Amino acid sequence: MFIKEKSEIHTKKLYYAFPVVLVGYKDDKFKYNATTISSTYSLGNTINMGITSDSHAAEQIKKYGEFTINLPCDSLMSEIEICGFFSGNNKLQQADLPYTVGNFVDAPLIDECFLSMECRVSECIEFEGYVHFIGKIERRIADKNLVDEDGNFISEKAKTVHFIGCSNKRVYRYLKEETKDLGDFIEGGTSNCG
Repeated sequence: MFIKEKSEIHTKKLYYAFPVVLVGYKDDKFKYNATTISSTYSLGNTINMGITSDSHAAEQIKKYGEFTINLPCDSLMSEIEICGFFSGNNKLQQADLPYTVGNFVDAPLIDECFLSMECRVSECIEFEGYVHFIGKIERRIADKNLVDEDGNFISEKAKTVHFIGCSNKRVYRYLKEETKDLGDFIEGGTSNCG
């Protein structure tokens, strides 16, 4: 087996292709707002999200205990950057993003995003300048063309934007059209993945 030579990366940050999401939240000043992040993942009905501790969004989410996760596609790149670059502003208005308020949480579901989740904070953990929110997903909604007749998500059609890079340079990456089913790369194709 050929072993590739590796080099140490000298950086304070490393993003290895996380999906970009717009986090919707209740806001004291503007009623509702949004911010762009790339540090989320979900397991079952649990959502985990990390945000800079001193950010306006973190302060408001800690106060109200609820938020939404909204997945944009690459047609919303300017809106993604507006929501990421103008902390403390009314970014939903600035980016001209229409929204509806959730059924289970008092936070905005961004209409133009193909997938949205209503989430309630269960726990906040502050660590090294970041706040990690652990929450419960109360509801998931997706564009009708991404849901089959049985209510299952059609993942092959989703086109997410990913964030990758280090302290020196960060870039956006986009999913390619090709997909493979879970289990396609092993004989017998059964999975024990959650």
